[in-house]
Amino acid sequence: MKKVERSPVGRIHSGRPPDVVPPSASQSSLWKSQEGARGGGPWSSPAPGLILGIDPGLAGTGFALFAEPNLVLSCSTVVTIPGRDGARLLAITNHLRAIITENPPAEASIEELFMGRNATSAVGVAQARGAILNVLEECGVPVFEYKPSQVKVILTGYGNADKTQIGRMLAAQVKMPEGKLDDHARDAIAIALCHARSRRFSRATIQ
Repeated sequence: MKKVERSPVGRIHSGRPPDVVPPSASQSSLWKSQEGARGGGPWSSPAPGLILGIDPGLAGTGFALFAEPNLVLSCSTVVTIPGRDGARLLAITNHLRAIITENPPAEASIEELFMGRNATSAVGVAQARGAILNVLEECGVPVFEYKPSQVKVILTGYGNADKTQIGRMLAAQVKMPEGKLDDHARDAIAIALCHARSRRFSRATIQ
């Protein structure tokens, strides 16, 4: 079931697959943080293969934890209330830190800044990206960046695919949480899947 948690600076929409069974011993690292340190900070060891997809934005930032081959462990969107930019960015980075603490990802994927956006939107995305990249660097999470057109090509084979086409593809190929997802959460899932496929292709090429 999808729930909404309210905070002083915004709200967080989150969801998990409803029928995920308890993990086997070999999968437990995906679900429970292991003891250890990474990046010189108090962060747990990363779960092998776990990818954190991020769709950055000042008004709303989407997060998705993806486990290969096709399972979305959780997804969420931080929606911030207009006001002081510092407070809005703090809400986003606090949520990101909570995700990393609970389920440390092996890698993160994020959309590159697309300058074709309108100026106001581009500034907000740039602010959110900067804050997010800072936290990921602090936590020692490797980051991979993709252009919007790259995500579309890797997922659909068509660089001009629209959100409806991408949404259909995700619904058919990825096990996602119940309920309607907003665009930020869906885009975060898409960029996580994009990185998973890109990584898989790179491994196959090397072999």
